Parts: sequence; C-alpha cells; structure tokens
Amino acid sequence: MTRLRTNALLAALGIPAAAAQLVATRWGLAGNIVGGFLCGVLVLAGMRVLALEIENIYLPPLVAAVASLLGLVFGVAGSDVVYPPTAWIAPLLATLPLGAVTLGIVRRGKRCQLCRVRLRGLLFFSCPRCQLVACENCWQFERDRCSLCEANQISLLPVDIPWWRQRFGSQVYGGRCALCLRNEDGRIAHWACAACGHGHCRSCWDDNNGQCSRCGWTVPDLGADTGVNAAIGARREKISR
Repeated sequence: MTRLRTNALLAALGIPAAAAQLVATRWGLAGNIVGGFLCGVLVLAGMRVLALEIENIYLPPLVAAVASLLGLVFGVAGSDVVYPPTAWIAPLLATLPLGAVTLGIVRRGKRCQLCRVRLRGLLFFSCPRCQLVACENCWQFERDRCSLCEANQISLLPVDIPWWRQRFGSQVYGGRCALCLRNEDGRIAHWACAACGHGHCRSCWDDNNGQCSRCGWTVPDLGADTGVNAAIGARREKISR
C-alpha cells in the first residue's frame, strides 16, 4: 500500500469520526466530551481493521482531533444551544486513544544494541555475523558489518570443510591467495572462485563476505543476512496492528 493511499484512507476515517462527534452534540456537554473520545476510538479501530501502517505516528492523533473539531463546530453552528468553554476539550480527548498508542511506541522504541541510542530517525542494520541491531553510527559500511564484529574479527563463514566443498568443489593446493598473497601451506585452506577461478584463502573469503574480489561472484546459499545484503531498517516507527 502506497503512502498516498494510506494517508487518504486515514483521512477518510475522519469522516465517520466527525459524524459521530456531530451526532454526540445533541446530548449537550456530556455528549460532546464522549463524542470527542469516541472520535479517537473510531480512528484507531479503523486503522486496525484496514491494517494501516502510518510512518508519521503523530498524524492519526491529528486526524482524530480535526475530525472532532469539525463535528463540534458543525454541531454548535446548527444548534441554538450555548455550550460552555469546556465543551471544546473534545478535540483534545479525541487524541487520547491514539496518543496512548503513540506514546507506547516512542517509549518502547528500538535501540542500537551497541551504543543504546534510539533508532528512531536513524538507519539500522542487522549484522550477519553477530545478529545484533546496529545503528548507522555503529555500522561499518565499507566492511558490511557492525563495529563490534570488526573490532573482534568475528567470522561469517563456517570452518567445516564439507560446507566449503559443497560450494567450491575441490580445495586448491599451491598458488597464492588473490587478496592477501599468502601461499597455500596446509595451515589454512584455499578455495577457487566458481566463476573466474581465482583462489582465495578461507580467511579472505570470510573477510570479503563470501564475495570474489576479482569478478564479484558470491558464495551461494549464504542467506539474506550476509554482509552484502544486510537489511536496512526503517527510519520511522509505524503504527500498525
């Protein structure tokens, strides 16, 4: 669902909310107050039914408040009854149900698991090496990993020989690693790229996130959470069901 369509549906929810506030004005001050709260409930319920995901979490309370205000204005204008000033707190009451949801989202907003800063308004990534959520300030963009894994040299690829043979075939004996130029000496395995044939040692395959430094071929079946494909988090929290 596009953002424009989502916002249009949210605005449309204000119509029955305003109608409820308009009808509620028939019961005087008490009706106005109850109608204001009902506006917020109707907008919130409509969002749940339509499964709307609103990126701007402050927009639904605003829609509820405006709907209540419009219903109250039309109700007062079409009646000879003089309402006390306290009747105009109805738009504020309309924001209570949605405001409570918004406050809950803000208070339980995700934090970077490294620096503990709130992630609202920031890019964030799921590190494929440690599975921690890191904000853009704790993410090594050039290395495709979090700063903690970079500092501690955490491995991405397993060391099991069968895993490597299944993806690379036979181990390379002799020659040098195309990246670190280390000779194959039996202490660390060398594996050739399935696309171009250039050999890399196991450490360089891991350090380069399973990608060949020459042709860009990537080790298959690494999953969606490899360093190259680390998921970028949303910039905003969302109100949804």
